[in-house]
Amino acid sequence: MVWDLLLDYRKYFPTSNVMNELEKIAERYERRKKNLPVTTSSSRLFNSFIEQEREQIFEQEIKKTFPEIKNIKVLEIGAGTGNNIRFFKKMGILPHNIYANELLPDRVASLKINHPDIHIFEGDAIGINTSMKFDIVFQSTVFTSILDTAFKQKLANKMKALITKDGIILWYDFIYDNPGNKDVKGVSKKEIFRLFSGCKSFDFFSVTLAPPIGRRVGKLYPIINKLFPFLRTHTIAIIKC
Repeated sequence: MVWDLLLDYRKYFPTSNVMNELEKIAERYERRKKNLPVTTSSSRLFNSFIEQEREQIFEQEIKKTFPEIKNIKVLEIGAGTGNNIRFFKKMGILPHNIYANELLPDRVASLKINHPDIHIFEGDAIGINTSMKFDIVFQSTVFTSILDTAFKQKLANKMKALITKDGIILWYDFIYDNPGNKDVKGVSKKEIFRLFSGCKSFDFFSVTLAPPIGRRVGKLYPIINKLFPFLRTHTIAIIKC
């Protein structure tokens, strides 16, 4: 199914570099799906802690920017099966104001089942065809799965083009390379500044204990996270353009 969809894109994206990177992204996600670690109680606890940590900052910053929540429009780039969509709904953003983009057909299918009440843009985010602007354009661990520098820049430009004048780009991703996984590449703060050059403000929050450590410390996660901030591997960015 992935390949059928990608072949259809050739009509709209004749540039070979774009097509090559789309194909490679699909391959990377397929490999990741096959090599997912076994879910354990410690990994579930870790996932719960990092989710609470980032969502607390998301909510704080969104409410600081938008006093009236329910009428804002949100677009998530690379929404997967919709885990983050649940957060936006929980915040009080109305489902008909929530839009999700996803490249991979199997994830699109799950997204439609999990969130039948939202709008979905299927396919490559660069090809989203809409005149709408969004108050929040959000990405979570998408850019680190894109290894082509030019493709990353095109996606960043697309995100900038989709936000309202007073809107924000909401970013969550890791900043370091993973030596054990050549399918991902960290995106540093310096690169974020470059990708979104011309934007007027950037606020950064260091979050998420390095997963190998976070999964081992169990219930001590909040204490270790507070005492040793240099062990955090991800950043949240609030970007205003």
